[in-house]
Parts: sequence; C-alpha cells; structure tokens
Amino acid sequence: MEDEIRAMHGRYLNLTPGELDARAESAYAIYRECRVCPRACGVDRARGETGFCRQSDRLTVSSFVRHFGEEIPLTGRRGVGNIFVSSCNMLCDYCQNYQISQYRLGAEYDYSAVADEMLKLQSLGVHYIGWVSPSHVAPGLLKSLSIARRKGLTLPIVYNTNGYDAVPTLRLLDGVVDIYLPDLKYASNAVAKEYSHIRDYAGRSRDAVLEMFRQAGPLTLDEAGMAVSGVMVRHLVLPGGLAGTWETLCFVALEMSPKIPLSLMSQYRPVHKALADPRISRMITEREYAEALRMAEELGFETLFVQRLDGSLHNLPDFTSGENPFPLDRAHNGPMEKGQDAVSAPASA
Repeated sequence: MEDEIRAMHGRYLNLTPGELDARAESAYAIYRECRVCPRACGVDRARGETGFCRQSDRLTVSSFVRHFGEEIPLTGRRGVGNIFVSSCNMLCDYCQNYQISQYRLGAEYDYSAVADEMLKLQSLGVHYIGWVSPSHVAPGLLKSLSIARRKGLTLPIVYNTNGYDAVPTLRLLDGVVDIYLPDLKYASNAVAKEYSHIRDYAGRSRDAVLEMFRQAGPLTLDEAGMAVSGVMVRHLVLPGGLAGTWETLCFVALEMSPKIPLSLMSQYRPVHKALADPRISRMITEREYAEALRMAEELGFETLFVQRLDGSLHNLPDFTSGENPFPLDRAHNGPMEKGQDAVSAPASA
C-alpha cells in the first residue's frame, strides 16, 4: 500500500515546465492591480503596496509542517506537508489560527526558498503538499511550485481554503491543483459581515466552489483509500445555527452533487474575539451537531466525515511555539510505524 501511495503525482506534471512557468507569470500579473481574491483592492503588490491582507508579493509563512489532522483520505500514514501562510483575506472573530491570520506571525520567504521547503516536506515522505489559506497569495505559491517542479517536486497539491476565492485566479490553477478543500462558512452575507467582516461571502464562496467542482469533480480515492483528485467541502457548525448549515448543505447536494464528500466539523472553539460575544462565546451542543448530521443524511451525502464533540482546548494550534503548532502532531513527527493512528485537528483555513 505504501508503494502505491508514494506513486501518486501532481496534475501539474502534465504541463511542461514552460507551461507551468507561463501560468505562474499570468497569475503574478494579477498582483500589479490586485484582484487575486474577491476583495479586489487594486493595489500594486509587485511594488510592495498592500491592501486588506497587508501582504505584498512576498510570501509570509508561519510554518512548514507534516500535519496529521486532515481527513483520513488526506492524512494517510505519513501526513500532509502543510504550508501555513500568514495573513488572510477574512477577519473571523473566532479564528483558531488568529496568531497567523490576524497577528501575522511568520517570516518572509522568497519563492525559491518556499520551493526548497516543499522539497524538504517531500523528502519526509508526506502524501501531498498542502497550501493552507492560499487565497490571497495564490500567485506566489504558483511561482514557488514552478520552481519546485524544476527541482524535482512531484507530489499532488491540496488547496485548503476559506472559500473566499476569485474565480479568475482559480482558473489559472486548473490542471495544477489536485484536491480542493474549501470551507463553506456561511449561507448569510449578514452573518459573514458580523463575524468575519466580509460583505459578499455567501455568493463569492459558492461561485468559487462551483469553479473548483467544474475543474475537478467530486473527490476520488485510489485503491488504498487515498485522495487522488477532486473536491471535498468542509463546513464548521457554529453555535445557534449561525453558519446556515441547512442552506449550505442544500447548495452542495442539490446544485453540485451529493457525491462530494462532506466534512462536517464540530471543532468550533470560542477563541480570540468570540469570548466577548454571547452568541458565539460557547461550544456547540451535542444536539446542534446531531441536527447537522441529520441534515446531511437527509440530503443523501454519500461520504460524510464527522468529528467527536470534544470540549477541550488542548489541541488548539500555537504558532508561537517555534515548532509544529499542533500538539498532537508533535508526537507523530518521528518515523511512523504501521498501524499507528494519526489524530489531530484539521488545519481549517
């Protein structure tokens, strides 16, 4: 099984190096009057200007880690080589990664250095390279990939996103990204504005996921149970039904396909600014999560990933630690033995 898993290769290898370089240059050009994400700030990031995300054309990364907390078809025995990008194009009051998404902890890297880090992750035997929170820096990651490919990178790419992606940017990733892992956070723009400070999330995220689905279809697995290509949708259940779970699941099942695997997440924790708001200052209840599961089953989702409802805060990431930010990951980052389980928290964008 391990030999079969190791044999997986990224779709970008179907492009010539020159074609991938050209795709990266086309993406980079979007930085010059930035329309990389739907905020469309219009600044010239190539000249060092910054917009909402406060990011120039450089890549700020907090961590390059072997992560064992994604869904089983992505984690396997050897984990995902995740690149945790700093900053974000959203501003979620309850973000568990607020240390990097809002406080912007991390270091600046040039594209060649990020390419080298991808190769280091590949040398650890991970199954995939994961881009976590890539929406505002996709051109830079694509430039890094084009360099890494010339140096020997072959692993598939996982695009792990908050869902607030611009369709023209996604089109430049067609045939490059293997697995799309979007969150669909909200069905209501009003709720998105209140808790993530974004006015048009619902429609923009749906347009983005439709484009991902057009490119890749539903997630497919190989004979070893590992993801090959396609889309898996994540949805975080929020207290009091604020996420609009029924409307979101109806969109996925009825406007795309119930064949799309659904990862229904119970991992909401009242962190960061959430503690100051009575509506989101608590965990979700067992009843709320059970109701979300019932909705998914009623809509006929063929593959459903669920989480235990665990009220502890022990595995929240800590990006100030100077090592792997996920406590349970650190226990796994030695050589893995056959039969050893991989358990941690999904690296939600």
